[in-house]
Amino acid sequence: MKKTTKDNNQIQAKNSEHIQEILSQNLNIYRLIAENMYDAIYTLDTNGNFTFVNDVALKRSGYTRKWFIGRSFLNFVIPENKNMVQKSFKSVMMGKVVPAYELSYINSKGKSLWIEINATPLVDNGNIIGVLVVSRDITERKRNEEELKLYRNNLESLIEGRTAELRIANEQLQIEIAQHKKTEEALRSSEAYYRTIFHNTGTAIIIMEDDTTISLSNAECEKFVGYRASDLEGKRRAVEFVARQDLERILSYNELRRQDPEKAPRSYELKIVDRHGNVRDVLITIASIPHTNKTIASFLDITEQKKMEAALKASEEKYRNIFENAVEGIFQIGINGEILSANPSFSHLFGYKSPQEIMRAVKDIRYEIYADESQRNELRRLLDKQGFVRNFEVICRRKDGQRIWISVNIRAVKDNNSKFLFYEGTLVDITERKMIQDDLEKKSRSLEETNAALRVLLKQREEDKTDLEEKVLHNIKELVLPYIDKLRAGQQNRDTVIIDIVESNLNEILSPFIKSMASKYANFTPKEIQIADLMKKGKSTKEISTILNLSPRTIDIHRYNIRRKLNINKKKVNLQSYLLTLT
Repeated sequence: MKKTTKDNNQIQAKNSEHIQEILSQNLNIYRLIAENMYDAIYTLDTNGNFTFVNDVALKRSGYTRKWFIGRSFLNFVIPENKNMVQKSFKSVMMGKVVPAYELSYINSKGKSLWIEINATPLVDNGNIIGVLVVSRDITERKRNEEELKLYRNNLESLIEGRTAELRIANEQLQIEIAQHKKTEEALRSSEAYYRTIFHNTGTAIIIMEDDTTISLSNAECEKFVGYRASDLEGKRRAVEFVARQDLERILSYNELRRQDPEKAPRSYELKIVDRHGNVRDVLITIASIPHTNKTIASFLDITEQKKMEAALKASEEKYRNIFENAVEGIFQIGINGEILSANPSFSHLFGYKSPQEIMRAVKDIRYEIYADESQRNELRRLLDKQGFVRNFEVICRRKDGQRIWISVNIRAVKDNNSKFLFYEGTLVDITERKMIQDDLEKKSRSLEETNAALRVLLKQREEDKTDLEEKVLHNIKELVLPYIDKLRAGQQNRDTVIIDIVESNLNEILSPFIKSMASKYANFTPKEIQIADLMKKGKSTKEISTILNLSPRTIDIHRYNIRRKLNINKKKVNLQSYLLTLT
């Protein structure tokens, strides 16, 4: 019986040592995972004091591990975020699920950074012993508004808890077993700690064997390649997912890592092809696990970042071509008048061979280029008042001393805090236009003087014409019409018609309507004026044709031309009524 108890005790002791060894190995693996992640990892005790920080957290914050440990997390939070972070901490300590949230902070160097916080309770034997905080740097995403999307995944168990209760065999092993149990529980807590990190990070992580066979993968990796962990672990090699164009390079890195891990690159970019044939740009970080043939690799999807970089490069090239080949001069000027940048058109405009030459030669554009002080002061006043100026004309000096006129568009460029950075704008040479404008003004003044003289002559001509008309009318009334009356009294009926026609024609000459028509409507023919006068008097087409000895068709054509010249041909207006409105 004693032998059996002793044997049992020995077996239990060996089992305890074996369990401790396994937990210790797992602890080392998960600790290495935490140290090789892209995310900053923190753990807090129940009072909110730091108990652990990984190297990423130290590097990002700029503080030492000594600074963190035992210090409250509130020392790391800016005042405006303290209330939110305290509420989050209390909720996690109560076992509540707290969604990821974003906040900004200032590192030890005074640099403002943005991070995304995921907080998860640390549980030991059913009790919450603290908080695990996974912090991801999202500064670039916030700055460019196109940062890579963060992936979140549900917690899932990868490693089943291995608990075994050691039976107490005898009093002699009580202390030893208690010590073993205490050590075991500590290892279990550490394993759970790092296992939580492994499964809650937004980074795809795998552990590979020497031949790149995947031995362990997290949930984010499943999403990354499209396979479940059960289909990956022990069944597929990581190099199977490497794009063909990168395969040879990656294999060479792996071989170099097997020979000398220190010489192999730790981080590099490659293309990954998932289960569905989708190709992604990936940044991979690899580290060897000490005392094993295994390596740990983490993957960061940079596909959108690469697309953005390509788009930015194309856009930069596009605008660089526009900048270099633009007809207008394009420039940037500092607050002290120094030329920060310029295109070829700008330098050529002022007589310099290249932008580099004018930037070397001109130290202050305000006094070396602008020729008129009053114009320079006015330009500065407008810029200070409204921040921009459009089509401002100013006299400038070229390299050879020649003065030219330019038209400039310029604006003040400021940062998000309204701090002045520089002036930028465009300009064109308007010297020729100004010369033409001056010449036109001179010719305009000359023409105005000529027109004034012509107006005087025309006025005199009209006065002379009026005098002549009055004399003619007076002579007709006094010298012609009386004799017509005498002729009518002494003639037969046959001759009376001819006399009537002569008298009618003379009356038409004397008609104020005809005079008015001739003066107001210069485009009317004499015949059209005559017909219009007869129509105004109520004569029909037949009567007018008889009086003028013309066909009715001819009279109709003249009527149409009269309506067209009076601009009433498309209007339902009676021609006689309209003529009666005219004086």
